[in-house]
Amino acid sequence: AIMQQDSLVRLSVENWSDLQEAFMTDWPRGISGYTILDTQRRWLEECFDYGFKVFCPFGDLWSGMVAINEKDAFYEIVLQCPRNDTSKLEEALKTTNVIDWQRNIIIPFAPSHIIESVKKIADDVNVDIELILPSNSFILDKQSPQFDVSLPSSITFGLLTPKHIELVDSTWPHRYPGSTWYFQLLVKTRSGFGLFKDQDLVSWVFINEAGTLGHMYTLEDHRRKSYGELLLKSVSNVLLKERKDVFAFSVKGNESACNLYRKVGFKNFDGVAWCYLKGKSK
Repeated sequence: AIMQQDSLVRLSVENWSDLQEAFMTDWPRGISGYTILDTQRRWLEECFDYGFKVFCPFGDLWSGMVAINEKDAFYEIVLQCPRNDTSKLEEALKTTNVIDWQRNIIIPFAPSHIIESVKKIADDVNVDIELILPSNSFILDKQSPQFDVSLPSSITFGLLTPKHIELVDSTWPHRYPGSTWYFQLLVKTRSGFGLFKDQDLVSWVFINEAGTLGHMYTLEDHRRKSYGELLLKSVSNVLLKERKDVFAFSVKGNESACNLYRKVGFKNFDGVAWCYLKGKSK
């Protein structure tokens, strides 16, 4: 019997840069697709491979990207498309065997044309859309000058280490069984940054596996001291030094975070949403 090729064709790491070029033509909407490939390539070069895989519908870059980003028990499918026409992407999603639609699936930072695609195919792949969580997107252009940051004398800025994981996980509102595994990965890849007061961690932020700022948090007793702003500027400088755009998502309604990004000079651009799917019982 001839093996029928799957509608989603695996894209090798050597060809990710072609897909990144496609996303660059669709800026700023294509930033998430571009940046996740950038970050994952760096991690692979440093030998942090946890199974992130990239596919294109029928092998065509312009028809979009389907990436499997499995984080322990967390099954994330990244869907992005550099064009408005998502018909090929939809066709591929309906027939592929690469995705296990019966699992609980999260589709992160999906632009509006992707959300519409998911709505169109939900019945075909036998899933219910449980929740669509809209988010604001904020971007600081890589051409921006670095911030002039002066930290108070008892405060230092530095990398998180494994001993901080327990604290970070315990305060994360979205923690799930296995999220410590996720924070371990981010700490190992030197992606966690914090402000330390006399060596104790008081405020932190991560550059996650998609290259976006996330999990920003300041301990209750240390709020209203502008630590969030100092931390945001310090971590932005790390990326700006590497000539990288700095970008972040903030759930709609989280006014304090949105105000902070605006205050520091980030531009708000088209919103995205997180889409939660659940397989219908057979």
